[in-house]
Amino acid sequence: MKPKKLRLKNFGPFIEETIDFSKLTDVPLFLITGKTGAGKTTLFDGMTYALFGETSGRLRTGKEMRSLFATPEEETSVYFSFEHQGMSYEIERKPEQILAKRKGEGNRKQAAKITLTIFDDKGKEMRQLTKRNEVDQLIKELINLDAKQFSQIVLLPQGEFRHFLISSSSEKEIVLRNLFGTHYFQQLNEQLKEKAKLYQKKLDHLEQELTMLQKRFIPITEESAHKNENFDAILTCWQEEQATLQANILQEKTVLSDLQEQQKQMEDTYYRFQTLQTRQEEKRRLDKKKEELLQQEQVINEIKQWITHYEFAEKLMDSLTRKQEYQSEQEEWQVKEKECFKELAQQKKAYLEWEKLEPQRINTQQEMEQLADKLQEMKRLIPIAKEWQNKQIERNTLRSEKKKNEETKQNIVQEKRQVQEEQKKLLEKLADQESLHEDQMRFEKLRQEQEKYQEILVQSQQMNEQLNMCQHRLIAINKQHQKSQTLLSEQTQQVATLKSQWASQQIARLQLLLLPGEPCPVCGSLEHPKELRNHELPEKKQVIKLEEELAEAEARLEQINQKIGRNKAEETQIKQRINELSTSILEKQGEMERIKESLKCSLEKSFQFITADDPIVSLEEIQQNLATREELIAKSKVTYEQVTEHLTVIDDKLNSIEEQLAQNKEKLQQGQGELNSLKKQLGDKDIQNLVADVKQLEENVSMKAKWLAEEKEKAILLSQEIKLLQAQQENIHEQQMRNIQKLQLLQEKITQKLLEQTYFKQEDEVRSFAQQTDMYQHNRQAIASYEEERLIVEDRLTQLESFPLKETLPDLNKLKQELSELKNKITKQQENYYRLYEQERTNQKIIEEFSDIYQASQEQLDELIQLQQLSQTINGENPRKTSLERYVLQVYLQEVLQVANVRLQRLTKNRYQFELAEEIGSYRGKTGLEINVYDDEAGLTRGAHTLSGGESFIAALSLALALAEVIQTQTGGVSIEALFIDEGFGSLDEEALEMAIEALETIESEGRMIGIISHVRELKERIVQQIRIETEGSGQSKVRYHLG
Repeated sequence: MKPKKLRLKNFGPFIEETIDFSKLTDVPLFLITGKTGAGKTTLFDGMTYALFGETSGRLRTGKEMRSLFATPEEETSVYFSFEHQGMSYEIERKPEQILAKRKGEGNRKQAAKITLTIFDDKGKEMRQLTKRNEVDQLIKELINLDAKQFSQIVLLPQGEFRHFLISSSSEKEIVLRNLFGTHYFQQLNEQLKEKAKLYQKKLDHLEQELTMLQKRFIPITEESAHKNENFDAILTCWQEEQATLQANILQEKTVLSDLQEQQKQMEDTYYRFQTLQTRQEEKRRLDKKKEELLQQEQVINEIKQWITHYEFAEKLMDSLTRKQEYQSEQEEWQVKEKECFKELAQQKKAYLEWEKLEPQRINTQQEMEQLADKLQEMKRLIPIAKEWQNKQIERNTLRSEKKKNEETKQNIVQEKRQVQEEQKKLLEKLADQESLHEDQMRFEKLRQEQEKYQEILVQSQQMNEQLNMCQHRLIAINKQHQKSQTLLSEQTQQVATLKSQWASQQIARLQLLLLPGEPCPVCGSLEHPKELRNHELPEKKQVIKLEEELAEAEARLEQINQKIGRNKAEETQIKQRINELSTSILEKQGEMERIKESLKCSLEKSFQFITADDPIVSLEEIQQNLATREELIAKSKVTYEQVTEHLTVIDDKLNSIEEQLAQNKEKLQQGQGELNSLKKQLGDKDIQNLVADVKQLEENVSMKAKWLAEEKEKAILLSQEIKLLQAQQENIHEQQMRNIQKLQLLQEKITQKLLEQTYFKQEDEVRSFAQQTDMYQHNRQAIASYEEERLIVEDRLTQLESFPLKETLPDLNKLKQELSELKNKITKQQENYYRLYEQERTNQKIIEEFSDIYQASQEQLDELIQLQQLSQTINGENPRKTSLERYVLQVYLQEVLQVANVRLQRLTKNRYQFELAEEIGSYRGKTGLEINVYDDEAGLTRGAHTLSGGESFIAALSLALALAEVIQTQTGGVSIEALFIDEGFGSLDEEALEMAIEALETIESEGRMIGIISHVRELKERIVQQIRIETEGSGQSKVRYHLG
């Protein structure tokens, strides 16, 4: 992917700026420079937002990147065009934003928008996408990176990779985990730990259940209870006790069976004699009862005869009751016949009275016809009278409207005068507009001076911060220098000691090898004291070891000297920087005082109303005053326009009222003529009385017609009623004759029944006897009870005669007591048996449950041990102190170091090479991902933290580029032809900066576009092509090109 053009509109500090990367293709290395906070990194944020919809650092959303200087009407958007695999792409994103409404007042919320246009290699548009999901999916497939990976590959942030180079394995692990997405190893480890905790919890729960079961087990004796034994031993002892308990149960069961058989035999004997005694007593009682029943037989026969008479009377009562009902009906028909005859006479009399009024009805009919003719004549004049009344109402309405319009006209004229007066006052307020413009121009100049003051104040504060940092750094360097001096003294003493020891060994070795008469190679003497012959020859291993220790001590001494030299150089630079910053701070403070005094003089001269002494507060007061005046003038303009429009409306209303008054006058004249014409047609008729007379005539005609209709209806009703009463009279006579016949037949039947018996002579006797219902029920119940008791006694005596009842009875009380004692003995035996049986059954359940839980706990324990071993291995609790995730990251890092070594060897002329440290650290945080550097000139491997500033920059740059290449390979081999470096060049000394620039120029030769984000002066001098971000004092930034 190669960038072509980036356009930022109302994005960050940029109002509308375009960065054309095609201008930088001749020399791909270019510099992005500008003041701190000017917006250098915002350019890269714009590219990232255009592609992925989020900024590079993910600290702010696109909506939050909207410029503070954008007007409410202007949109925020980012346009980015680039080339990829021979195709061209143009993408434009607009975040969700609040804009002013196009019409009217208020704001509107505009949703986020996106457009991606694709062109072929000839520049012809192929297609365009406008849906966010489609665009995001295409960008992901095209670049095969997400926003985070894109930022890591394309932008090298300040100091991050230099810190990564010397960081511990734990810190590297966090960075590499995010880059290569190995979070799932960490998640796996956490899951294993949680699972192990769960298994341990289950195991503890199972052991608690085993302990509870051990307490629930019922031993045979208290002495056999098992305590503090293992679960296997407990289970074996329980099974032995169960066997003993089962033998005891079988013995108890045999004893219980013998006792139960003895009980059965004794119960049979006892119940046989008890039954015999009961039957003998029952026979004696039944015999006595039989004699009593024979004595009651005569009384029972008399009661039966009484019941027979009652039942005859009850049957005859049905006929007597019907006879009484027929007699009642006959009396009712006689009453109805009398009432019908009386009603018929009254109706006939009313009909005769109606016939007498026939002449009156004829006379009323004639009067009604005469009134109807008169009514018709008067109705003809009604429409004319109504029209005259309507015209009268219309004339009155027109007069009211005329009066109302005249009043409205006077009100409108008065309102017009008031509006014209208000218009005159507004013109006086608008006259202040010119003086406001002049004050605003003067305020703008003062505000620019104030911004310049604020900018210098910020610079002064930044310089103070830098001064403090330099002073702190100087103190640290002094402490480090003192520490190095102390270490130097110690190492120098150690080197001198080692050299002395080494020289002594060499001298001793040479003295032992001297021959008589030959000169000494050390002192040249030909004489050799005899006592020196006694020295033993030093061992070769001791000499070699001492030489190695001496070499190592000298190397450490050299390193300390180099470090002291670097500290002194850095101390000199810092002191020089402190002097420069102190001088600059004094200059800035002087300039600030001059600007502040100038502001104060200008304020006193241009704005007399200021009350505050502080110029900043005064400017705010002026700005508030100008805003208030500007708001007042704007409101006055709007009000003036509204007043002008209102005057136009008032004039229109006035013209309309005058037209209406003219129309009213014309209509009044026309209406008066029509009233005169209608009055002639009516003549001398009173209009008000005419309507009343017509109404009175209508009522008279209606009343007479209604009376005639009622008379006719009355005649019809009377005739119908007479016919109905005559038919009813005939029906009543027929009903009486049928009822008489029924009475005669029923009376004959009753007489016959009385003749058939001799007990009752008259009907009244029957009625009286039949009323003894309670006595009848009592007698029937007595007979039934007597017969039932007689049958029971006779039947039971017959049954008892079949049993032998003459056998002699034993003493049943004694037999019963013996049986009770035997039952108590059996009950005790049963309780003992069932207690043992329940104990055995309960214990067996406990043993089975105990065995199942114990087996489950053993399986759970095996799984827990395996899980803990796996977790410890994955977590790095092993001899290598390396977790599974760190082992995987070692593979990735080794691959990164192999790629980085190619560039590092080329940049350092084959001096340095990265190596992954294999040593096991004192703890896991220092094991597995430590990076060493092999120095070919020194022939040894040392830690990456021992590199100098320039060397560490080159190493970090090589590592960053290699990491980017590996990530690209991992994500599908995407080619990113642009690189932005924000690596903090300001912290490098002159030599290190020179090495960094040479390294970047080497990378440039690979054909990659490289943008350096920095404000270092040396880079401005060395790099010809520059994109300069310049601020304008107000916070806005502009893009300027410097192409050399």
